[in-house]
Amino acid sequence: MSHKKTLNLLGAYLDGELQDKDKQNVDKHLKACPACTRELYLLRQLDTASRNMIQIKRNEEYWDGFADRIKSGIQRQQAGSQLVKKEVTMFQDSFIRPSKNLGTRALVFPISLLAHGIIALMLIVIPLMTTSELPKVEVYSAFLAPPPPPPPPPPPPPKKAASSTVKRIKPVQAQTTFEAGKLVAPVEIPDAIAEEQISDIGVEGGVEGGVEGGVIGGVLGGVVGGVLGGVVGEVEAPVRAIGDIKQPKLIKRIEPVYPEIARQARVAGIVILEAQTDIYGRVTTVKVLRSIPLLDQAAIDAVRQWVYEPMVINGRPRGVIFTVTVTFEMK
Repeated sequence: MSHKKTLNLLGAYLDGELQDKDKQNVDKHLKACPACTRELYLLRQLDTASRNMIQIKRNEEYWDGFADRIKSGIQRQQAGSQLVKKEVTMFQDSFIRPSKNLGTRALVFPISLLAHGIIALMLIVIPLMTTSELPKVEVYSAFLAPPPPPPPPPPPPPKKAASSTVKRIKPVQAQTTFEAGKLVAPVEIPDAIAEEQISDIGVEGGVEGGVEGGVIGGVLGGVVGGVLGGVVGEVEAPVRAIGDIKQPKLIKRIEPVYPEIARQARVAGIVILEAQTDIYGRVTTVKVLRSIPLLDQAAIDAVRQWVYEPMVINGRPRGVIFTVTVTFEMK
């Protein structure tokens, strides 16, 4: 028999109400289970104590006064309700009153909100529908004539034929007194100066077959796209300023403009750029190596305007790649 079932049968076992088979099973379990034995012992102690209790016998007087006690209890309850009514009457004049008609108030709020919305809409729509009261606007039409066309370019100067004869001005024989190895200030200013012999290296207004925008001192028959000091069409790669190749000398420097947003944010520091120059020393490309987001563009715009001394390697101009540091300080 299980432990739980034996505990449920202990009361009947104590009162002698079990059958023979159940009684034997309980006896067998009690011999093997000390916990159930202790439980049976406690039940026996409680049963003995209840049998030894003094029975209080209620006399007839208790039952004769039962109705009077009920009546007095009802009277006390009625007296308590009267006290509650007096308290309610006392607080009727107070300023704090419970809210009433909550349903009516809940209905009035959306109706009031809708009415205010309709009134506001009418105040907006009605003036728009009334066109008679609009202010009169006087329109002054202005006719703007197109600007006059630009004047035509001036005609080219007339071509002059190259003369084979060279005109010379006879030098003026001026008598001066001077000593050898000694500088002497001139006494008289000559009226005419002997003209030097000029070769036919150029003609005023250009020559036939020449290139527009030619260089002074160029050679007749020059080729378009020629490179200074190099071969036509040959472009050499730029060199990097490392080792024996030093960074070119800065000729023209433009200070960077401090961005206003960086000034307000109090951002300062050093921006490091990698710049590349062409054969003329002008900065062509700029790349950011160390970035400060608010200052990068200002540094790039400034460095693009810098001009360096052209780098000449083996008698030929070359582009150079080098690093540039731009410092931004709060003044």
